[in-house]
Amino acid sequence: MNIFYNVLERLIRIIWRMVRKAPAAVVICAVVLAAASAASSALWLKLDSDQDNLISHELPFQKRNIAQIKNFGDQEYMFVVIKTGGNDAGKQKAAKFAVSLAAKLKKRPDLVKEVHYAMSARDMGPGVLMFASPDELRQFVTLARDFGPLGKEWFEAPGLSRFLDMTAGLINGDKEGEKGGSVNSEMFNPFLGALDNLVGEMQSSLVSGPALETLNAPVFDLDKAGIQYFFTRNGKLLIMRILPKKDFRVMDVIGPSLNFVRSSLESVRAEFPDVEAGLTGRPVLSADEMHTTDQDMTIAAVISVVVVGLMFMFILHGWLRPMLVMGSLFCAMAWTFGFTLVTLGSLNLLSIVFALVLVGIGVDFGIHIVMRYVEAADSGMSPDEAVEEALVHTGPGILLGGLTSVCAFYAVLGQDFVGLAELGLVGGTGIIFCLISMLTVLPSMMLIAGRRNWFPSSRPRMATMPFMEKIISHPVAVLLVFAALTALAIPGIKKAGFNYNLLELQAKGLESVEYEHVLINDSDESTWFAVMTRPDLESVKSLIAELKKVPSVGRIESILDFLPEGQHEKAEILRGEAKAMAGINLEARNSYLVPAEVTASLENLIESLENLEEKLFSAGAKEELQKVTSIIDRADTCLEILEKTPADAVNLTPLQSRLVNELSSSFAWLKEILEVRSVTPNDLPDHLRSLYVGKDGRFMVKVSPVENVWDFEKLTGFVADLRKIDPEVTGVPVVVLESSLLMRETFLEAAGLTLILVSILLFLSSFSLSYVLLTLVPLFAGIFWLLEIMGLTGLSFNLANFFAIPVLIAIGVDGGVHFLARWKELSQGERLYHTSTPVAVGLSFCTTMIGFGGLLLAHHRGLASLGGIMVTGSATCLVGCMVVLPAVFRLIERIKGK
Repeated sequence: MNIFYNVLERLIRIIWRMVRKAPAAVVICAVVLAAASAASSALWLKLDSDQDNLISHELPFQKRNIAQIKNFGDQEYMFVVIKTGGNDAGKQKAAKFAVSLAAKLKKRPDLVKEVHYAMSARDMGPGVLMFASPDELRQFVTLARDFGPLGKEWFEAPGLSRFLDMTAGLINGDKEGEKGGSVNSEMFNPFLGALDNLVGEMQSSLVSGPALETLNAPVFDLDKAGIQYFFTRNGKLLIMRILPKKDFRVMDVIGPSLNFVRSSLESVRAEFPDVEAGLTGRPVLSADEMHTTDQDMTIAAVISVVVVGLMFMFILHGWLRPMLVMGSLFCAMAWTFGFTLVTLGSLNLLSIVFALVLVGIGVDFGIHIVMRYVEAADSGMSPDEAVEEALVHTGPGILLGGLTSVCAFYAVLGQDFVGLAELGLVGGTGIIFCLISMLTVLPSMMLIAGRRNWFPSSRPRMATMPFMEKIISHPVAVLLVFAALTALAIPGIKKAGFNYNLLELQAKGLESVEYEHVLINDSDESTWFAVMTRPDLESVKSLIAELKKVPSVGRIESILDFLPEGQHEKAEILRGEAKAMAGINLEARNSYLVPAEVTASLENLIESLENLEEKLFSAGAKEELQKVTSIIDRADTCLEILEKTPADAVNLTPLQSRLVNELSSSFAWLKEILEVRSVTPNDLPDHLRSLYVGKDGRFMVKVSPVENVWDFEKLTGFVADLRKIDPEVTGVPVVVLESSLLMRETFLEAAGLTLILVSILLFLSSFSLSYVLLTLVPLFAGIFWLLEIMGLTGLSFNLANFFAIPVLIAIGVDGGVHFLARWKELSQGERLYHTSTPVAVGLSFCTTMIGFGGLLLAHHRGLASLGGIMVTGSATCLVGCMVVLPAVFRLIERIKGK
């Protein structure tokens, strides 16, 4: 042996002397440290669930992304997708659905920051008239001139009775060619709708009394005049954008907000059972992925611990030895939590899985010690001698194998993919702690138990595997069979690929995934948008002109969408028109409500409506006729109540106050918009300006793709097209593309570096190239067969499972190290499968397969694929280690004549 291996042996001897001298002290110190680590971690260890922190903020693309978020704020929305069927009736139902849902969501501003589903004239700000065409503007001016005098007259003594009388007068105006007297023909249907609302409110107030929930509600809801809902271009969907409250201190970043939105959505679905709607968007997809993976990981960890424990109990024939191994593992896991608290202070979305890694890998070290102890005890050794035999003879191999696993994790340290680098630090250090625990705590507990005769007298059910000697007794035949099978499966390697589509990693059946596909397939809408910024409006115009020429670009949004053209011409049309509102006393107090006056006004209104009814019947206007008849019926009901019980008129007082307040606000708004002469970014409402104007004054341009950017090729093409125009483009598409490429590059580098470091370690422990090659036989065979099986079964590498390769490198080499070490110890005539090493190695691979095998049950397809690769790779490495490597040993023995 060389110096390096001698160092390992001396270290093991030092550990043995410490364990033999004070086993109880070792166990007590370990348990106390574990308890302190677990308690402090439970109190202070945090979770950083911010996905932006998984990537180094020093990378140019991430630096631009973080700067953009700080400048323009968080604009990562949830999307409620409401299906309309593409017809007017469906659109009306979808609009009512959106209104109802928005009303519920706005009740919890602590959970929902913003809700956008439509835009009214009020939402556009005082410059709304500037968006009209010159002809539309002239019509509006005419309307304002007509309503100005009416408003002035009504506000002299505003009240419900007078409003009804003036309405009757408008109906009786009888301008030739118009259905409703002096009411403009284009305003006729809205006029009837508003009157229907008023009379309906009167009927409700008189029948049931004023409702508490309507005391501050508008009567006509004039603020919603001219409302435009956010329908997709083809009209098949109505889109609601919801900005949730986020808390990155917990795993479920938008958990409370998401739960509230979903419960609200469910209640609105009950109101509108014939409307199909669902929730999606990047925050929702991320939250669903987090919930699914957390649930899957928890189930997998529980399954792993339980099944590994049961397997130990079955193989080792008893519960004490397995409990000692698992207890040592739990100590190491607790220490790892403590280490993470001291060094990082938090776990990220990747490093949190280290516990599953330790169950699959860390427990292997203890298996070798226990199996060698059983073998030694069966040969008649005392407890002290058996523990020494187990520790001294397996210790160097355990250390060497453990160091190869550490290499696999530490290979990613210092990478710009911070999430993986932190997993490497925590996982690698956790394996070191497993080494320490299995080489100190486990032998100490075994020594205590052995001295007190606590171990069962029964032998393990499987301590050796003599039947395997028959299989490898014809090494040439064995190797030829495997070579032939390998050659036949070579076409599978060509099919093994890499899938970048993150949507295909999600669990099937999730509403968020289903409706993301709906957006992709049935609309021009996208939950992803790229971001470009410009310092002034002229450069924004130039940029948009360039973007419109790019085939991969779909929707383009900017501040220019809210800055009307032809403002000078429109300002000339509006010049002086605000005088139509002059003299209106918007501060006038409500008139005293007199029952007799209301009754007389109702009679007057009914008479006017009946005259209108005759005209509509003559004109054959069936739809309008039905509306007028309905209003008359309601008005008759109100009149009957007031004639029977005049005192009930008091129930109309709150309605009159609401009417006066609403009309006061509307006329004030009308006066304000008539006075506007231009619209600049500074004139826009805050909720609009903040979307497109940053804190530094730069303007944002949002660019959505025309195709499905979950498809990596289309995403790459989209970002490439944008970078030709602006190399500093940022946003979700850029971040996802660069992060995916960075992850793949990091994984490849980690796999290559792991292989190099492992080879160096093996060479240092032997200074023999043949030793290195023999040790790598199970790894090379296992990985090659894994790739073949993946190609033949359709299992692909992806961003959730690629880190399996460095881990498989470590565990594949670990098996080879122990087999080779035991083979070199064999005396003349002694056979490898008559020793406990093959059983220990087999159990080690089985624990890894069990540790990750629980993931095969995962709903998250990415985790399930990780389980598939780890189980398949562990199985192929196991076959390489248990069959191919011993056959090579037997062939070498024959060549040497041993």
